[in-house]
Amino acid sequence: MVNTHLTTFLSQQDPNTIAGAPPTDPRSLLLGIVYGLMIIMAVYNFLIYVSLKDRAYLLYVGVVVFNVLTIIAINGLGKQYFWPSTPELDGIIYLTFAGLSMYCSSRFAAVFLKLKEFDKRMDLFMWVVAGLSLLLTLLSLFLTVEQITPYGRWLVLLSFPSYMVVAIITYRKGFQPALFYIIAWIPYVLGLLTRTMHGAGWLPTNFVVLNSLEIGGSLEIVLLSFALAYRIKGMRKEIAEKELEKEQFKTKLLEEQKIVLEQKVDERTKELSEANATKDKFFSIIAHDLRSPMIALQGVGQKLEYFIRKDRQEKLLEMGSKIDQSIDQLNHLLNNLLNWAASQTGGIPHHPDTFDLKMLVEENIELYQSLAASKEIQIVNQIQSMNAHADLNTTSAIIRNVLSNAIKFTLSGGKVTISNDSIGKQSYLMIKDEGPGMDQTTLKNLFSGDMKSITGSRGEKGFGLGLKLCKEFVEMNGGEIKAESVEGQGSTFIVSLPSKAQSIEKSIEIA
Repeated sequence: MVNTHLTTFLSQQDPNTIAGAPPTDPRSLLLGIVYGLMIIMAVYNFLIYVSLKDRAYLLYVGVVVFNVLTIIAINGLGKQYFWPSTPELDGIIYLTFAGLSMYCSSRFAAVFLKLKEFDKRMDLFMWVVAGLSLLLTLLSLFLTVEQITPYGRWLVLLSFPSYMVVAIITYRKGFQPALFYIIAWIPYVLGLLTRTMHGAGWLPTNFVVLNSLEIGGSLEIVLLSFALAYRIKGMRKEIAEKELEKEQFKTKLLEEQKIVLEQKVDERTKELSEANATKDKFFSIIAHDLRSPMIALQGVGQKLEYFIRKDRQEKLLEMGSKIDQSIDQLNHLLNNLLNWAASQTGGIPHHPDTFDLKMLVEENIELYQSLAASKEIQIVNQIQSMNAHADLNTTSAIIRNVLSNAIKFTLSGGKVTISNDSIGKQSYLMIKDEGPGMDQTTLKNLFSGDMKSITGSRGEKGFGLGLKLCKEFVEMNGGEIKAESVEGQGSTFIVSLPSKAQSIEKSIEIA
């Protein structure tokens, strides 16, 4: 900034040397150029401020305007053109303008160099300088020039080097526009050194030496304007970078949304594939399992009539056993199909309650006693009284399916053992058969519904629909089902259910 108040504080120039000088005087012409240049820079940068609302430009305008007013007062032009009725005002008002100029200079340095971002301590120091500058302005209204001058000289010596120091520190921290700020100060520093060396008698008296401060100050004003122009370039670059970041963010967001949509499409495709597979499975079950017992019942009437006429009692008993077996198989399959269809549409009622698991197991054992007796299979009931908290109907369906499977795969003369246990908050039901057992591959796919048709010990067919239902119903009730098996040693199915109501009921969703 053009610290023209240094002319008064550091040299012995008479403030009134220009007043009354001829208009063609070289110094008058030089000052006219300086005034014109400063006014042009002030107006230009004020218009930029109006457009950008960047505080640095407004502070720059303040620096220029108050410097012009300081120069006018120092050179005695105020009493000649602005306040002729009070000519003595020039002798003190320049201190008022000088303080305001130094305030704007210190704040311009802080804002332009972004001290709040790069060095908060230096920003605080610039606020101190700004406060001291305003104090100079305030004191000039109440004290004499002789009283204020020592304070003003001390303030200039403090503030002037500070601007250069903070600019160098900021530049070293990577803020490139600080270099323009430093370069802008060089002409003024050279002008100040020239005037100082002239005052010491080291340089001859001539026009350039006498006006070195004004020349250096004018160059400083122009260079600082270039620095502000570079600031605009930097702001545009920042805006462009932000726009680029915004576009990149939008692109990234679109990519993420695309991935999410693709995942959802894949999930939906998988669900549709599973639904189609389940539909095919359904028709396959109907085509095979449902038709098999119906075929077995075909011609039963004619055979019964024939055996009665021939008095073949043993054949009648055998036929009755086959009819019971076909009807049991048909009834079990129809129940599973109906339950499965209801589960696919979310139509299974679910009303959890606490009940005695022993009573429910015994009821289902009664239902399958005749089937087990027809295969000479003994059902060993070792279950003890134990509570479970689940839906009664779906739990009963789980027991029926697992028990039916155990009877289906157990060889004649074998036994099915039912037991239970309680660990923590879970009740466990174990159903063990003496069938052929399963390998690890079969165990892995046991509850998926993707198993191939499996034949029981007497040729009973099944496609794993019952176990798929068991898994859905167990999970609906907040439990788990698993199987343990060794080939040639039978299988054990373990069903776990909550022993009492949980603090938070799980929501029921049947896919």
